[in-house]
Amino acid sequence: MDLDERLTEVFDRGLRKGVDTLSPVDRELYLIQDFIIEYEMGGLSTYFYNRLPDLDLIQSAIAAMRRHGVIELANLLADATDLFRKYAELDVAATWGDVLRQCDPNGRLDAISDRIMALKGYWLDESAIT
Repeated sequence: MDLDERLTEVFDRGLRKGVDTLSPVDRELYLIQDFIIEYEMGGLSTYFYNRLPDLDLIQSAIAAMRRHGVIELANLLADATDLFRKYAELDVAATWGDVLRQCDPNGRLDAISDRIMALKGYWLDESAIT
C-alpha cells in the first residue's frame, strides 16, 4: 500500500467506525489526511473555518505531522495557527471576515497557504509514514 492509499484507508476507516476506534498512530495519520482534504477543498481559510475554536485539535495535527516527519508542513501550519491564538476572545457572532480582520489583519494566512501549495506533495515524500 502506498502512502496515499494508507492515508486514505485510515481516514475512511476513521469516518466509518469513528476516530476513537483508531490506534494512536492511525489517529495521527487521520489528522494529517484531514488537514490535506480540508486544505485541498479551500486552503487554510477553509481548514481554520471548519476547525476553530478547537485549537487543541489543530495542535494535535501539527504534532502528528512533526512525529511523522512532515516537518515543513507542520511548521507552516503552526505559523498559521499562531494567527488565531486569540480566537476564543472574539465575539461568537462574528463573521469569518471579521475573524480574519482581527486575527490576520495583514493577510498572512494567504501567504502561508501559498507556501503550502508550493510544497511538493505536502512534503509527505519526506515523511516517515509507512
